Amino acid sequence: MKQFKFICSPEIIAGKGSFEKLGELIKKFNGSRAFIVIDSSIVEKTDIKKKTINICEKYSIKHVIFDRISSEPTTDTGNECVEIARKFNCDITVGIGGGSCLDTAKAVAGLMKNMGRIEDYQGLDKLRFPSVPKIMIPTTAGTGSEVTFTAVFIRKQEKKKAGINSKYLYPEAAILDPLLTLTVPKSVTAFTGMDAFCHAIESYLSNKANFLTKPISMEAMKLIWNNLTVAFENGHDIDAREKMLYGSFLAGLGLANAGVTAVHSLSYPLGGLFGISHGTGNAVLLPYVLEASLPHISGEIKTIAQSITGKNVEADRFIQLLKEFEKSLGIPQSLTQLNVPLDSIDKLVEGAMQVKVPLENHPFPLTETDIKQIYQKSF
Repeated sequence: MKQFKFICSPEIIAGKGSFEKLGELIKKFNGSRAFIVIDSSIVEKTDIKKKTINICEKYSIKHVIFDRISSEPTTDTGNECVEIARKFNCDITVGIGGGSCLDTAKAVAGLMKNMGRIEDYQGLDKLRFPSVPKIMIPTTAGTGSEVTFTAVFIRKQEKKKAGINSKYLYPEAAILDPLLTLTVPKSVTAFTGMDAFCHAIESYLSNKANFLTKPISMEAMKLIWNNLTVAFENGHDIDAREKMLYGSFLAGLGLANAGVTAVHSLSYPLGGLFGISHGTGNAVLLPYVLEASLPHISGEIKTIAQSITGKNVEADRFIQLLKEFEKSLGIPQSLTQLNVPLDSIDKLVEGAMQVKVPLENHPFPLTETDIKQIYQKSF
């Protein structure tokens, strides 16, 4: 058995109504001045902001709330948050929302003790000092950001997407409350759900996977495959929402320990160049990357198919089932449907080749020609 390490962080509080534990958690980590990032979409649809303020007041926690995060945050927005948090002298951050909110809250925590701007720390292990504590509360299922060490931002001028990747960004705690996911729109449910499925299947197939990560990733796939359609069709099905939230968390745990593969490398440039959301890009590209990889991973795909469907399904048939599954969720079947211009392929290839770590995790080496062919087939 090859050597490996397994990180199991953060502390998890889960279940219906667990959001009410936020005040206790902040106090547990000696927080008294909280910088809180809340997803603007849930602020509009729910009373989450009011509840957050009430909790902070109940526990005498001074707080600043930022609720202007887009689905693909830029370094400009991230740096604005950092500046506000530094002036406020925050000693803990809280992210409430989708992956962009959680990533922003993690980045702000990281830059409280590391001077400079977000751009200075994009890359691997560039943060020199530990962050202030971070509590993540996902309202989508989801990016799994509540359990990962990454915070991703778009560099607008360069049209490039890059992450701060550091052990100091692992959250100290996460709250998984399915009640917070009930108002997520159908389209967001679909795209974020498939993003989580990508994390699960990629971490399962990663050459960094091990005997601990594989069962976690497989269980995540089962939960998502068997509950995403229900959550999509009936957003108020609390059982499906809860299982999706747990599936997303497990997928994030698999990702945190085994990494992701080429789907993410090919998806990143779509966000940087065309503003396509992370989950959307991953969902559209996943079947095409799997098809191109099939000669090398057919056995693994067959194992996955049998486990999550409960049937004896051949690998190529599973990829067809995956396409049909995505189509039933209203997910585009090609980059053309996302209005990506065909003449952008060379720029996409160039961008994908720069996202090296997921390519290194892929079950077999992909050449520049391989990547170009995958993009071509995805139009």
